[in-house]
Amino acid sequence: MSHAKRTLRQLFTGPSSSLLPLVVMGCVIGVVAGLVMASFIALLNLMLGWLNGASLEDFESLSMGWRFGLPILGSILLILLYRITPASAQTVGLVYVLERLQFGRGRLPLANTMFQFVAALISLGSGHSVGREGPAVQMGAGVASLLGQYTHRPPSQLRLLVGCGTAAAISAAFNTPLAGVLFAMEVVLMEYSILGFAPIIASAITASAFTSSLLGTHSILTPTRLSLAGYGDIPSLLVTGIWVGLVAVLFHYMVRLFLRFPIKSRAVRLLLAGVIAGSLALWVPQILGSGYDTINATLSAQLPWLLLLLILAAKLVATAAAIGLGVPGGQIAPMLMLGVCAGGVAGALVPGGSEPGLYALLGMAAMMGAMLHAPLAAIATVLELSLSAEAMFPAMTVVLTANLVCQHGFRQPSLILTLLKERGRLLQTHPLRAALAQRYLSELASFRFVEVDLAVEQDLAAILEQPRPWLVIRQDEHCYLLKKSVLEQAYQQQESAQPITLSELLTPLLNANLQLIELSEDASLLTGLKILQKEDTRGFLIPIARQGLGLVTRRRLVKMLTSDEPMY
Repeated sequence: MSHAKRTLRQLFTGPSSSLLPLVVMGCVIGVVAGLVMASFIALLNLMLGWLNGASLEDFESLSMGWRFGLPILGSILLILLYRITPASAQTVGLVYVLERLQFGRGRLPLANTMFQFVAALISLGSGHSVGREGPAVQMGAGVASLLGQYTHRPPSQLRLLVGCGTAAAISAAFNTPLAGVLFAMEVVLMEYSILGFAPIIASAITASAFTSSLLGTHSILTPTRLSLAGYGDIPSLLVTGIWVGLVAVLFHYMVRLFLRFPIKSRAVRLLLAGVIAGSLALWVPQILGSGYDTINATLSAQLPWLLLLLILAAKLVATAAAIGLGVPGGQIAPMLMLGVCAGGVAGALVPGGSEPGLYALLGMAAMMGAMLHAPLAAIATVLELSLSAEAMFPAMTVVLTANLVCQHGFRQPSLILTLLKERGRLLQTHPLRAALAQRYLSELASFRFVEVDLAVEQDLAAILEQPRPWLVIRQDEHCYLLKKSVLEQAYQQQESAQPITLSELLTPLLNANLQLIELSEDASLLTGLKILQKEDTRGFLIPIARQGLGLVTRRRLVKMLTSDEPMY
């Protein structure tokens, strides 16, 4: 190993209780994710510039033929991409990242990240009603996961690094580091932790600074100074929250409708999504693409409310079709556009002295918060876009109201949970079970044991001389755990003058209460506890990459859950 490589490995693989290696890795992830996102944004802007000129999202300037045919062309290219890509690499997006965090120990394959990069360019460049956030999360999380695997971080830290990659990608794509941090913790990790804040913040600010140095000022959404005219507008804020919450509920129902559309062929589903988008774009071209130009125009009150209502209706159908029929892209940008249109309509119709642009901004945040159950990330978005702390009170009012309508009034889950459920995956949402599902047995594994196979002759004296305190004994198809001190005591007490074999000495000591369960792969603490409920076992043997078998005793697991020992 070269000196540079050895130094890098030592820097990244400090003690598991050390925060510094995680912060350093967060900075490295920020740089790499920033580079990936800068490349993605540059290529996407090149494609959109070729189509739409300097106004990258100006699909309205396209001819009728291009409006109809461009999404269909994109669907055809996506079908070809799926045909030439291995099936194992085709699952991508924010939902896939959450799935790998819950069920794949945070390991994201490189092939899926590369597929997401190309598929997102096609989807976004061809005007499908999707966003760049899902692809950004996939690419940032993929970079972070690969770095974590290279440095052999335990699963819980690998999970934290995926959060770093998510924050870095969101920060790099939108130049909103605070929203990136809160999005990573609230939507992806689904928890806030003291350990997590430092590396995730380091990653977000590094990515934002690095991407800005490469691309210059690249804010997609134009910051706008907006504030509440007076507290007399609070009834209007509540009405706006209820209205946006109802739009979110309708959107949720429409997504489920397209998810269950009675067509199984992926090619036909993608073509149908292209036809729907193209047909709607003939009359409402604003629905093509992420719609950031429409969002900016609405925030500055440049569009009449009747046009906003028309865009809202068409965008609801186009976006629900794109998500439900499987177009690879993000869900957040279309949500923001739906919210800004709904808020703009409310701002034009409700009484009060506040600017319509404020209601548009609040509607955007309320839609995001209601659909993702991420109120803090939504409020942070308002803070970073409004450039004013005065917008916090109305933002909290509208976001809370929309959340209550969607989450409690109509009992709608997060859109991410809905998409996962359609894949047959159910995330743990109970706090205790979720915490146990996110930590793994391998993080408790010990290697202080000697493996003994009774079918093979082994030197008894050599085993007794081993400094390791445990014996893992294989007999037929069973494994047993025995303290080496028990073997030593039995050896000292044996009265026969004849030499005794290791098998003859150990066999009387073995019984069912000493059995171990050998797992074929690592398992979460929740799975381990479920097994212990059903089986009277001394513990587990689990395979750990590059280190062989690891031992987790029942006592070690119980001690970790009941003591003050830190668990990272």
